[in-house]
Amino acid sequence: MRRSHLTAGLLLLAVVLWMVSPYFGSGAAEDRAGGTTATTAAGGVAERPRMRVRVRDSIARPVARELVLYGHTEADRRVELAAEIEGRILALPVAKGDTVREGEIVAVIDPRDRAAWVREAEALVRQRERDYEAARRLGAKGFQSENRVAAALALLEEARARLERARFELSRTEIRAPFAGILERREVEVGDYVKPGDPIGVIVDLDPLLVVADLPEARLAGVRPGLPGRARLGDGPPLAGRLRYMAREADVATRTFRLEFAVPNPELAFAAGSSADLYLELEPVPAHEIASSTLTLADDGRLGVFVVEAENRVRFLPVTIVRSAGGRLWVTGLPERARIVTTGQGFLTEGEIVEPAVEPPATVAGPAS
Repeated sequence: MRRSHLTAGLLLLAVVLWMVSPYFGSGAAEDRAGGTTATTAAGGVAERPRMRVRVRDSIARPVARELVLYGHTEADRRVELAAEIEGRILALPVAKGDTVREGEIVAVIDPRDRAAWVREAEALVRQRERDYEAARRLGAKGFQSENRVAAALALLEEARARLERARFELSRTEIRAPFAGILERREVEVGDYVKPGDPIGVIVDLDPLLVVADLPEARLAGVRPGLPGRARLGDGPPLAGRLRYMAREADVATRTFRLEFAVPNPELAFAAGSSADLYLELEPVPAHEIASSTLTLADDGRLGVFVVEAENRVRFLPVTIVRSAGGRLWVTGLPERARIVTTGQGFLTEGEIVEPAVEPPATVAGPAS
């Protein structure tokens, strides 16, 4: 009987000890941690498991920088045709929206009065030429004074000036295109009576087509006329071209500089006035190629990546994106050779020691430099 009571007591004691063992174990763990800390401080051996990250060894290579701007398209040239003489519109050979050649007649003002004035002025010139010739011959023989000869010459010059004016007005009855383009607007109809200065129509030249954008003064470095690039109009394909013009004086209100990027448009397939994205290729700079997922945002808002340095210690380095394509980025701000953290960077802290696993070299082709 006593032996059974003793056995039961021993079992009860074992159960109690098992239930309270975690508390004593926690204290022991803390004591061991304190001992480990001391050991670490004394011997430099850390028992805490290091975080494992994936890294990629990267070497900077020249990459053409890309400047992205937003603008709109404009015609290369635009002119508003106006009447230079008064009269009634007799014909309009070109319809609105039609293409015109340089020198092609766009509108005709009734020329009948001007044609009569030219014939009248021509007859007067012939008469004055005969009068002057007669006066000159008589003057040479002494039968005519020099004043009479000078007066005859003055009348002849007056007649010639009148003829020139009449011919000028007759030529202005035909309003011609000053360059090849499109008759974008027509302001008159047949039968309208116009006076000097009245609008006739608008002609635009769309070849080349201009992509116009405003360049902030903070991004002036490296931008100059002649730079190659491409423009994208809406969802259309990229259009190659060159920077034709860059303003040397900033807009007073916006402190930006006007850029004109010329795109060939021989088929007149693209119109003026639409939105456009402009991509300018600047001089190459050494840059590292990374995936967009590699980027990390620091607490202070800086964009950068983590790199593994000596003793496998991580360091955050801010970067600047100089180009992007197909989900890949090219960044500056890193040393020429860098071991970039590609997986696990979201859980790292500055100065932490990690256990890196090196990825195999990537075979992704970058943009042309």
